[in-house]
Amino acid sequence: MILETATAATLLIVGFLVLIFIRIPVAFALGLATIPVVLLEVRLTPFIVLDRMFQSYNSFILLAVPFFLLAANLMNSGKVTDRLIELARVLTGWMPGGLGHVNVAVSMLFAGISGSSTADAAGIGKILIPAMEKEGYDTRFAVAITACSSVMGVIIPPSILMIVWGA
Repeated sequence: MILETATAATLLIVGFLVLIFIRIPVAFALGLATIPVVLLEVRLTPFIVLDRMFQSYNSFILLAVPFFLLAANLMNSGKVTDRLIELARVLTGWMPGGLGHVNVAVSMLFAGISGSSTADAAGIGKILIPAMEKEGYDTRFAVAITACSSVMGVIIPPSILMIVWGA
């Protein structure tokens, strides 16, 4: 049968909400909620569904995400992060509260290269939070400043968000 747009939308939303209510993870609920619509709509053949699925995965823009994360991991293993910290320490370490300024400066430099706030928080936090604790900073303050500066980094192009929004 040919489904009306409102009927298909209602089926999708109700199916998604029911699946979420029974505690299915969101990623699976999104996929499973489409099954009734695909089965009821005669115009959606399996070939069309598979074609659209492969076309959506065939996007070079989406390749930016794993490659940015790979770049961040390579920077950590290649000790580039340590050199960025030394650069930031030279630039801002002389100020009062210098290690906090270093944390923010390194996050901005690292985010401009890695493009991911998650990779930034993981890479910088692993090094700077223990260093800040060793210098006498409160643990909660060290974690808070690392989290805030990591999230701010995605406004610096080229970040994953900027690439996806630009596309």
